[in-house]
Order: sequence, then structure tokens, then C-alpha cells
Amino acid sequence: MITYIIRLEENEHSCKMAKDCFDQAKKHGLSPKYFKAINGNDWKKHYYATGIEPKRKFKKGRLGVRGCFFSHYYLWLECLKQGEPMCILEHDGYILKPFGNSICNEFEDVLKLDRLDPYSKSYDKLLEQEANNPLAIEKYTNLSPKNPYKIGTGNYFKGAYAYILKPEGAHKIIKHIRQHGHVTADQQLGDWVLNTNTTVPSLARLHPFYSIGNNIKTHSLTQNLEGTIDDV
Repeated sequence: MITYIIRLEENEHSCKMAKDCFDQAKKHGLSPKYFKAINGNDWKKHYYATGIEPKRKFKKGRLGVRGCFFSHYYLWLECLKQGEPMCILEHDGYILKPFGNSICNEFEDVLKLDRLDPYSKSYDKLLEQEANNPLAIEKYTNLSPKNPYKIGTGNYFKGAYAYILKPEGAHKIIKHIRQHGHVTADQQLGDWVLNTNTTVPSLARLHPFYSIGNNIKTHSLTQNLEGTIDDV
């Protein structure tokens, strides 16, 4: 399966996390490649090059959010171009179990590899409790989405750090963006746009580093990439 790990090459933390996730993916049978992440500071040229527009403002205009979106967007385009399923991992998408190409026969459009909420205090406990469950594919449900009517994509992914996308799903996302404008990368993956599925138990998780203390907030590049903007 084509596998990419999004890595911000000029950021030491991103490179360290990506190396851990690269090794973990190889350990479980994947052959990942690094994808050079888009730096949010370069947002103007990517809007110009693609001709797409944002649907709304993002999290106080954080540059990292825009860079994250374009990193995923270019991989969605590549998935469509290649005509094959693609496993997309952010630098903190940490594979837990092996899975083969046959898993793609079990879902339509997109499969989130972690159904749990990494911001929950019970995240690690639930991962451990479910670890030995037989594998099942279910419809994905985000239990705490923001207003889906305002965002416009329905019940969307909480985090886009580990998922498998099929070309049919990539086509639906790209078409929706060109018609309606884009939202954040994870919010773009909603069930008003495509069929959203997940694995039980989780086949991936957010890197264990983020379960330590307040790391999930203090080391998030979408929150901490320097600089903000108000409008495009």
C-alpha cells in the first residue's frame, strides 16, 4: 500500500516524531515514504497555485492549520492520480498493528485507523482495553463535533493523523472543496462528503509522546507554528 508520512523538514520536532512513526510503520509491514509538508508561511502561493479558497477562518488564523491542510490536499490529489488506496500519516501517526491491502476491500472511501479521541483523559486506557478485540470496520462517529452545519461536512474526523484513503474518496473530497471551499484537513473528512469508516480496535494512535503531560497542546504544530493571519 502506498504510504506517506507528512514531515515538516525544517522542524526538528516534526522530524523526530516522523522518524519514530516511520520505524513503527516499517515494523508493521508498511513501506512508508516521507512527504515534504507544506509550511503554513507559504500559504499565499498555494492558494494561488490551486485556485481553491477557504470556506471560513481557521482557529485564529494559525498558519500551521493552513500548511496542514495543503499537505493533505496534495496527497489527496496524488491518491486520485495514482488510482490506488493510500495510507496517510501525519508525523505523529503511530501504527500499532499490521494490516494488509485486503483491508481496503472492507470499506468505501476512507478508513480512520484510530476511532478514539486522543484528547480524552481515558485515551491510553481505552487503547489498552480494546487492543485484543477482533478487528471490525464500523462507521466512524466523532462524539464531540463542532456545528456540522457551519463547517459543512457533517460528522468529521477528530484528527487526521492516520487514515487510508481510496481514489473514489479523494475524488469526492476534491470535488467538494472546489465547489464549497475548504475547511481544516480533519474537518474536511466528514460523512456529508464521503463514507467515513474506522477500525475497532485502533490500528494506529497519536504518538505516545502526546500522552505525557500537556504535550498534545504545547507541541502541536498546527497550534504553535509561528504567525497568524486573519483572511486570505
